[in-house]
Amino acid sequence: MLICNPYEIVIQGMTNNNKPFRPSDWAERLCGVLSSFDQGHRLSYHQWVRPILVDNIRCVAVDRKLEQISATAFNFLMDFARDNDLRVLDCKALLEEQQHTQIPLKNAIKQENSTQQTTVTDQPAANTINTALRELTPEEDTTAFPALHRLHTNIRGIGQFQELIQIQRAEGYRLLGIFEEGKQNATTICGFRIQTTLIAGKHLNIEDLSSYHQPIDDNHIFTILNELKKIAHQEHCTCIHANSSVTTDSNNLHHLYLKHGFRLNSHQFTYQLT
Repeated sequence: MLICNPYEIVIQGMTNNNKPFRPSDWAERLCGVLSSFDQGHRLSYHQWVRPILVDNIRCVAVDRKLEQISATAFNFLMDFARDNDLRVLDCKALLEEQQHTQIPLKNAIKQENSTQQTTVTDQPAANTINTALRELTPEEDTTAFPALHRLHTNIRGIGQFQELIQIQRAEGYRLLGIFEEGKQNATTICGFRIQTTLIAGKHLNIEDLSSYHQPIDDNHIFTILNELKKIAHQEHCTCIHANSSVTTDSNNLHHLYLKHGFRLNSHQFTYQLT
C-alpha cells in the first residue's frame, strides 16, 4: 500500500534500468541533508521531505510546496534523482495507477522497463563517460554541494552551505568542478584560493578536494591539478599548497597528492576554542 500523499512527488530507490539504488539508507541520508534540530534539540526531517517505503522500495516523498518555499532545495533533490537515474513519479498518478491494478510497484517497474527497452546485446558497452571541467560561478555553487558534503558532513543543509560559500568567496575562495555528461551536479569539486604569506610568497592553496564517487577518480585528480597549475602560472604563484586532514578517510587523497608530485613539508596544528 502506498503511503505518499497526492500532492507529493516520489523519488524511488530504483533506477530506470530496474536496479536498486545503493546504499540501502540513501533515502534517510538524502532527507538528512535537509533536516534540522527542533526545539527539543532533536534532529527532525524537513517538513516537506521525508523517507518512505513503497512496496519494499525505499523512496523520498517531496511535497510540491518545497518548490515554492525553496527552489534551491527542490532543484537539488530533482538533480540528485536525475544524476543517479532514479525514477521520479507524481504520487497522485501513482495512486490512481494502483487503484486499477494489483501488480506490486516493483513488478510494474519491471514490466514498464521491459516494454520500453530494446535489445542491447548487439550494442557496444560504453567504456567512457564524457566529462567537462569548468570554474563555477556563484550561481552554480549548489552544484558543488553533493561532492563537498561528502567531505564536510558537519554542514547540515544547502542553506548553510550557500552561506558559508558566499562568505568564503568574499575572501577569495573559488571552485573548480568536473561534470559528467547529462548530470547537473559536479562529480568532483576542488575549492582553492590565491594567497600570499611570508613563508611561501604568492601561492595557490587547495582547501577542498572531494568527489561524489569514492575513491576519487585518478583521472579527475589529474585534470584538476593540471588546471590548477595553469591558474597558478597565470597568477604568478611560486607553488601550490594542499590542505588535507589526517583521518583514515583521507589516506587515498594523500596517496594521490604524493603520486602527482606533492611532498609533505609542514604540519598544521589546531587548538579548538570553546
